[in-house]
Amino acid sequence: MPKATISDVASAAGVSRKTVSRVLNNEAGVKPETQQRVIAAMEQLGYAPNMSARRLRSQQSYQVGLLFRDFPGNFYSSMMISGAIKACDELGYDLLIRPLKIENENWANVVQYMLQRSNPDGLIVVPPLCDDDKVLIPILASETPMVKVAAINPGGSENIHCDELSAARNAVQHLISLGHTRIGIINCLKSHAAGEWRQQGYQQALAQAGIFVEPELQQYHVYQPDIMEQSARRLLGLAEPPTAIFATSDTTAALLYRVASQLQFRIPYDLSIVGFDDEPLSSNLWPPLTTVRQPVPALGKAAVSLLVKRLIQGRSDYQPEQLSCELIIRHSTGPVVR
Repeated sequence: MPKATISDVASAAGVSRKTVSRVLNNEAGVKPETQQRVIAAMEQLGYAPNMSARRLRSQQSYQVGLLFRDFPGNFYSSMMISGAIKACDELGYDLLIRPLKIENENWANVVQYMLQRSNPDGLIVVPPLCDDDKVLIPILASETPMVKVAAINPGGSENIHCDELSAARNAVQHLISLGHTRIGIINCLKSHAAGEWRQQGYQQALAQAGIFVEPELQQYHVYQPDIMEQSARRLLGLAEPPTAIFATSDTTAALLYRVASQLQFRIPYDLSIVGFDDEPLSSNLWPPLTTVRQPVPALGKAAVSLLVKRLIQGRSDYQPEQLSCELIIRHSTGPVVR
């Protein structure tokens, strides 16, 4: 059976060849209903554009790169990639992923080599790489369009993120509504924008409730499991331990579960815990973890859409959707009983 042509698609969709071409190249000015009709026709006919010819005509690679830090259990980046792939499929791009390993300090060389070899039309840079000069300098030098995700310092680049400050404030307000006034925090996201936003949300919630923010209840440091465990033991070993703890990641919350169990704290009767991110492990802990669900796949999709539509295609009027987080209340939080 012969392959479908652009003329076949145009005939099936009831449009001109030029309109099909405009849809394929993601050009502005095509009505959404017309675009959907063309896409449906392409799917029905099994039409696949000649990408090599398309790249030669446009002098674009039709590739979007995504840079993330590689470490075991990186749920955030895997969900970001999932959303980015969905956007790339819709926009006619391929996603080029580049994990940067923690143990490799030559990130600048890796990024520069990727840019020279693959020549992506633009890049998505996931935290904490979006604030790392070893990654940013070669990108800026190449003048490759870039969207940062949740950067501390956008530095003139497009930056997209969820409202994590309000989400953290809501999480702590939930604890306050249950009668908790002695609320600790274990924040392992120092040097991340997310760490700053979640810390501020914690502090704002306490301040708005008229609760003094006690320094001894705040543990703020970089992500290292041994330090996280020390922080948990330090808080629960206080003469007057907190009745609730806000952990700024679900991984931290899971570690806190283990330490609390070892020290004979019953969740949520002796200790309420709130996490952040809603990783798969959160619903499998016992009791299931109250946490903040961050729409990471939607964030990845929005980042790619912003990159392609505004920076690559030049649609200055394109506005990305505003993304918010959701507090998921499960059984790790309860009223004060001691």
